[in-house]
Amino acid sequence: MKSAKINIPDGGINTEKGIVYPMPALGKQILVLVASFFAAILLGFIISNIPGDLSELATGVLYFVFIIIFMLGYSIWIGWMKLKILNAFKKTILKGVKNILTKNEAGFKNDLSFPEEKLLEILLASQKSTKIFAVLGWVFGLLGGIISLSFDTSINKTILFVLVIIFAAGFGHLLYYFGRRGYFPFPEE
Repeated sequence: MKSAKINIPDGGINTEKGIVYPMPALGKQILVLVASFFAAILLGFIISNIPGDLSELATGVLYFVFIIIFMLGYSIWIGWMKLKILNAFKKTILKGVKNILTKNEAGFKNDLSFPEEKLLEILLASQKSTKIFAVLGWVFGLLGGIISLSFDTSINKTILFVLVIIFAAGFGHLLYYFGRRGYFPFPEE
């Protein structure tokens, strides 16, 4: 398979469907991925310690809200991108398989090159689809907030409800910001 390297300037490429941002180095992507996981744990710790008198179950629920935003969001994003990639290149892949079966080496080499426009389209779809983090931040923030109304705590339940929603939605939007700018490793298999 021919690997096409796309040159994207620092400010990104403005296309008709949106801006395609350059992909940071793999080391930065891995660092952001690991930091995002630990940020989920840290936010769970912070929000569960604000009331100060939560049970272990209540504390675990608040930890879970942030971890699920990250884990489920990343899993959905990778699954969605694999489907988009398969869909975008299914004709190319089928031609390649046909050439392998017919032992047509010249056709195989020519058919498995991907046009730069298609790669840019996939990269833009990858960056835009990280919006799932923001959506999950609101959904699980609301669910966590509703569950927090049942916690037996000295803090005002409405305040805890709002804090859970704000922290979860903010975390989801932060993950979306980094994902939109290419800071999550692109699924490569």
